[in-house]
Amino acid sequence: MGTRAHQIQQALQQCMEEVAAQTGAELADMSPNTALHESGLDALGLAMVIAKLDEKLGCSPFRDGSAEGLPCTLAELVQLYQHADDSY
Repeated sequence: MGTRAHQIQQALQQCMEEVAAQTGAELADMSPNTALHESGLDALGLAMVIAKLDEKLGCSPFRDGSAEGLPCTLAELVQLYQHADDSY
């Protein structure tokens, strides 16, 4: 994993922990292959994570059109942000 991908993954983990604390959710043990729906966050929680990531990283694969579908795993979400970041 490259340095930028690692930074994005760390930002994702931090955002997920912040949202879990705000919503009272309990995060699952996560690895890159963890399915988003198995993370412990519901759809609203995941939307909050995306909003925080957009702000923290300064890019959004969902707003700029670079996302070619919805990610299923944490690794896919990191890849989307890495690709969007490379586009800037």
